[in-house]
Amino acid sequence: MSNRIEIVNGDEGWRLASHLLEAVWSPEVVATLPWKDVVWAHADSRVLNINGCNDVIGHAGIYLRNATFDAQPVKIGGVGGVATRFDCRRRGIASEVMRQAVREMRDTHRVDFGLLFCEPRHAPLYKRLGWYFFEGEVFVEQPRQGRVHFTVTDPYVYDLRIAARAGILDLCGLPW
Repeated sequence: MSNRIEIVNGDEGWRLASHLLEAVWSPEVVATLPWKDVVWAHADSRVLNINGCNDVIGHAGIYLRNATFDAQPVKIGGVGGVATRFDCRRRGIASEVMRQAVREMRDTHRVDFGLLFCEPRHAPLYKRLGWYFFEGEVFVEQPRQGRVHFTVTDPYVYDLRIAARAGILDLCGLPW
């Protein structure tokens, strides 16, 4: 049996992928991570990799956001919550959902560029897939703090309509 890729809305995708996401980021694991106190946005849609037994084994959330880049309006396609089931790792699952997320952002949503946040240990995967470290400042909203400079994880961008490699990026909302 082969795997299939499905793109579903955010809420339906959460229902389908919650078991995987809760296994990867259990409360015990999250408590040890630098982003444990961050309030995150909910995905607008989700890319799911589903195996022949109908189990979700890979996930990437897609977040659509009207934001500003160097004080100019932009439409960003965010990627977050990239996860692969433990027994399916090192098989290209994450790469596959990431490539599909980029196609969806480019072809369906026609965003200006992609943006993701990651811990340094995950950066090599994203670099291999064509993502570039963002050399500027990123601002986000947090419920108790308002607009804050976001430095908890590293920003990476994917060139689509524009190459946003450095500058000031304001997400005008929660991070993903």
